Amino acid sequence: MPNQPTPEDDESTSVASTRKRLLKKRVIIGAAFVVTATGVLAIKLAMRQGDTEDLETDESSIDRAPTSSEHELDAIVRAVAAGIGKIKSVSTNGFNVEAQVRTNSGKGAWPAHFTFDGKTGYYTYSHPYPDAVSPRAFGDEVGRRIREAAANSTDLSSTCGDAVSGR
Repeated sequence: MPNQPTPEDDESTSVASTRKRLLKKRVIIGAAFVVTATGVLAIKLAMRQGDTEDLETDESSIDRAPTSSEHELDAIVRAVAAGIGKIKSVSTNGFNVEAQVRTNSGKGAWPAHFTFDGKTGYYTYSHPYPDAVSPRAFGDEVGRRIREAAANSTDLSSTCGDAVSGR
């Protein structure tokens, strides 16, 4: 029986096929690693470029002096915030406002972002807790005071144009 495979022949073919399978797996894993590393590098480069763009944008807004309308809005925002105990701090940039709202425990704070229209007092806002009352009360009161100032012929957006319309 010269043409029948011996157990040794079966073993060597089995070892050879196992080696081939392992080599294919290594090639596939290596290729996946290269693709992943390339993707991570591309993302890091894009993020770095995005950071540079943000810094350039921030620098241009820092170079510009606030208008009298923006100063008036800042005063309104600070006065309203002082009257609402849950508002920890506020900062303004043009007609954009960021408020830090105290958590119920009082140990932390979370951000609420507002954009006001200096003519109408309308605003948009966003924050992580949709059921929170303090941000809405803050926005409503700032909006009311903007409308009051506009009725007294002080147009808060005369130099900035329309910031946002709608609520």
